[in-house]
Amino acid sequence: MIKLSISKDVFMSQIAEKVYAIEELVSPTVLQEIAKGAFTILGERFVFAADREAVRNPKKLQHVYEWGKIGQPSGRLFVIERAGILGGTLIMNTSFLPSKLPVPIPQELQVPGPTGKYVSAHNIFKYKADVMEKGLPVSFDVKNIITFLGAQGQVFVNPGKTITIMNPGGIQAKNAFRDFMVDWYTKNSNVIMETSGFYEKIAQDTAIIVSSGEGTRSAVRRAVSLIVNSIPGNKEVIR
Repeated sequence: MIKLSISKDVFMSQIAEKVYAIEELVSPTVLQEIAKGAFTILGERFVFAADREAVRNPKKLQHVYEWGKIGQPSGRLFVIERAGILGGTLIMNTSFLPSKLPVPIPQELQVPGPTGKYVSAHNIFKYKADVMEKGLPVSFDVKNIITFLGAQGQVFVNPGKTITIMNPGGIQAKNAFRDFMVDWYTKNSNVIMETSGFYEKIAQDTAIIVSSGEGTRSAVRRAVSLIVNSIPGNKEVIR
């Protein structure tokens, strides 16, 4: 008769290795990789959502687009930046780009008046997105006679005066982009990530690794990193 003594240590050792590999999914290193992927997936969705919202509500978001390009990707004057990742917490910033197109001149002011003069100067409001988003007033000294369309029609201002525009983007523009961004991410982040297939892919690939002979912490880290790097356009800045 043959007697075999089975040591529980054999099973415990194998189980422990798999447990360690699974625990690696919530390690700071892996959570940082997952946050990188989430930034790209959500950021790409957000900028297109902003485009659609700008078309629906131009008074609120037209300031973060170039003149005449409201809601167009090529007209965006904002970028979403991955500022940092602390554990699994993603930190994002928004930066506004300088405008490069001249401020449009109303058609009425391009028609020669009684003296034969008309508005032809092309001025660039370089920081319009940032100024209008913050609701900052704009002041400037008049050096040459200027004209603009006011509530009562065409207005002329002589040199030597100072003009102050309290709300250059309109009262609806102040903090409008910030508020839309916060509201959008709050309402959509979880749903988008859960339906993106990103988490599911990580779960499937790591499950295969854990059940195989390669079920180690380093193998789990490599698998997650490969999934994140396979995301189209994986980046730190989205514009």
